[in-house]
Formats: sequence, C-alpha cells, structure tokens
Amino acid sequence: MAQRVVLITGAAKRVGRTIAERFARDGYRVAVHYGSSVEDAQATVDTLRARGVDAHALHADLSDAAQLDALVAGAYALFGRLDVLINSASIFPDDRLEDFSVETFDHAWAVNGRAPLLLTRAFYARAGALGHTGVVINVVDQKVRGNFHRDHFSYTVGKTAIGHLTTMLAKSAAPVLRVNAVYPGLMLPSGDQTDADFAYAERRATPLHRVATPGDLADAILLLTGPAYNGADWVVDGGQNLVPVDRDVVFEYRSPAA
Repeated sequence: MAQRVVLITGAAKRVGRTIAERFARDGYRVAVHYGSSVEDAQATVDTLRARGVDAHALHADLSDAAQLDALVAGAYALFGRLDVLINSASIFPDDRLEDFSVETFDHAWAVNGRAPLLLTRAFYARAGALGHTGVVINVVDQKVRGNFHRDHFSYTVGKTAIGHLTTMLAKSAAPVLRVNAVYPGLMLPSGDQTDADFAYAERRATPLHRVATPGDLADAILLLTGPAYNGADWVVDGGQNLVPVDRDVVFEYRSPAA
C-alpha cells in the first residue's frame, strides 16, 4: 500500500507546521500549503526532508476560488494520491459589527469559510472519480461552540459557517470522504500579546489553568482520521469554551505587570 498523503493549508508556520510535523512522524507524506509565507514553507519542507519525509510546498491564494481545484490537483500530481485534507489556514482581522468593511469581510469569508468548502468539493470529486476514500478535518474555533464574543467579526462568520456545516459535509461526501472538525482555543501568543499576557490569559481562560497546545491539537486531528469518525466535533481547548468572555482573551486578559 502506498504511503499516505496529507495536504495541510497554512502549514508553513505556527500551528499548521506542528500539524505537518505530527503527521510526518506518523508516516505521512506531506503537502505544505502556503499563501505568502514562501520562506517559512520551504523551511518546513527542508526540515521534514532532513528527517526522510517526502514533503513538498504548494502555493495557493485561498481567497481565489480558481486556485483551489489546482491546489488539490497539485497534491495528486506530486504524490499520486491524497488521503487527508486539513483545512487549517485562516485570517484573523480585528473588526467588529460596527466597523467591519465589506472588503475585509469578503476576504475573510473567502479564506475561512469558502476555501474549506471548495477544497473539500475538489477532493471529493477527484477521490470519487478514482474510487478512493479520504478524510477532511476542519480546524474551527472553540467560540463556535457557544462562547461567542464581539471581536474578530469577519473571522468568526467564516469559522461559524464551516463549523456548523461539518455535519452537512459529512453526510454529503459519504462514503467517499469522512468529514470531522476540531475546535481549538488559545494556543499561542497573537497580535501584540506579550509572553506575560499569554501566561496570564492561560491561567484565567480555562478551568485547567492551561491551554491546549498545538501538539495537543495535532494529536486530536490525527486520531480523527480514524475510520470510525464521520461528522465528529472535538473541542481541544483545555475547557476554554466553558469560561464565557465578553471580548477575545487577547483583550480580556492583560497581565497586571504589563
């Protein structure tokens, strides 16, 4: 049996890179998608290849619908197959209902909502034509599980759509594809958050006083590729969704020492 292949959007750095490294350790060949982070993508590929992993970087602008079929086709052309698609990439504009622009909203929707749908459709069509099966994992956000707040409005709309459409996709794509979702929370510092701010938020944003790490998320995603899972929703956030907030934790929790 040929070695399995995973395509991960946004795999050049941060959480996406951790997911790529986890799947590589499990024996996968890895397609590292990137948008603008070409140097980071090549560094990720070089690191994986140094470990004996068959890895390639693939570029696509996820906001351009015309490039998404080509991204899936490119993975098939390079590796001869595709087994897992992980929709991890997202953009995170800082806006709210009262100030979001149509341009920002449309761009965020295209990347966070539309791209996962179109990539899933492209994977479904090609796998079905070849008589193959596969798995799609959508990386969503814990706030979609009911812990909404007013920040990052455009980002949240796309994530809410793809989170709530996972069940529909699981039904629509079966038996060719199994479609599941993970809901991470705070994992890494973002924006202008300092290390002290992050540590302060970590202690207060979850009942466990620790957040889930990118490694925790990658482990959960790998488990969800198993044959028994379809339409599954896994929250991987240290319980962050159980602690209501009025604003994003980046704003809600600032270290008193700052």
